[in-house]
Amino acid sequence: MKILSKYNAELKLVLPLVLSLLGTVVVLQVLTEYSLGKYILAIPILTLGVAWSNKRYINAYNLFYTEENLILKNKKHQRDIDLLKINRIKSTLSDLRIMGFQFYEYKIDFTNEEGSSETIRFFVSNLNSSLWDFQDLIKKKSPNTVIENYASSWDE
Repeated sequence: MKILSKYNAELKLVLPLVLSLLGTVVVLQVLTEYSLGKYILAIPILTLGVAWSNKRYINAYNLFYTEENLILKNKKHQRDIDLLKINRIKSTLSDLRIMGFQFYEYKIDFTNEEGSSETIRFFVSNLNSSLWDFQDLIKKKSPNTVIENYASSWDE
């Protein structure tokens, strides 16, 4: 089993944590004259941020692959997606920079176990990504899969 996106779940924590901490700081700064009121508003904002972060972390998948399957693992369960059921691999316009490390977001469109279309989004690093090896494997196993390593604001 090879790693495609090992820290995807952890990277999904960045947005809710930053927003909840920023919201808490703003409430504490704006309501400096109201000592009790600022805490009454800050605690629910922080609590909602932590709950949102926890939900995103538990439901986010880390991605691995073998010669036959794309493996989606999260804290609850593991899903195996046949490589032949992958329809498209596409770069998105989203990226993330944390402490100098650049992460790019990709999405994989595939047909799930019930036969309907599903999309999974994941982050890859420019340092230690095996995305190119995975794409080569997809090209070999399923030549009809669309692979797009560019993104445009005009894309869907």
